[in-house]
Amino acid sequence: MNVDVYSKNPTNPNRLPHNINDVVMSIKRLGRWFFMPHRFEGDWRVLESEWRKKILPPDPLIEKLKVLERRKIAFDVGAGTGYFTVHLAKLFEKVYAVECNLEFAKVLARKGIKNIGIIVTDKPPEIDFEIDFVLFADSLHEIECRDEYAEWCRKHARYLAVIDWNERCEYGPPKEDRIDPSSVIELFDGFEFEELPVYECHFFLFGRNELKDQPRG
Repeated sequence: MNVDVYSKNPTNPNRLPHNINDVVMSIKRLGRWFFMPHRFEGDWRVLESEWRKKILPPDPLIEKLKVLERRKIAFDVGAGTGYFTVHLAKLFEKVYAVECNLEFAKVLARKGIKNIGIIVTDKPPEIDFEIDFVLFADSLHEIECRDEYAEWCRKHARYLAVIDWNERCEYGPPKEDRIDPSSVIELFDGFEFEELPVYECHFFLFGRNELKDQPRG
């Protein structure tokens, strides 16, 4: 099993993978960098449980992504153990999972999916290439540097999706920590959004970067 791991930033999207054992050791050495404000800290198995599959099935997102003309590079920000990442890896040539939780990153690394790279950081990765799609699933409400990520997406991303807990659901994070769709639309100024009412406990916003609406290559 092989997977890429990066301390902070991928310098080359076609970089050769590390051995899985090297990945886990590298993540351990990076533990001192972690800073996790308001993050889910429960048992990682909840992130891949049957309960989560019931309230947040990946299918609506995957079906939406199938219409994209170009599916080369995707980023899953706040990827956790890779609940959505593994599905993105079936559609895109390369997927980067951005995660700062040591245990979650180790679980994802052990899955050994060859076209998934793990970036261990709590900040927007420094990259010099265009991204076809960025996903924030159950993660944007936990991110403190939202403005930085919004600018990062405007600069690099052609499309993005935000899936997060709605205010009426009795499950999930404290309601005072949640983010509403209107705030997301305002945050990602420059993206044209549509809202897809497919989940009971989550809102689903899909956005197109108005400055990058023409595919390249």
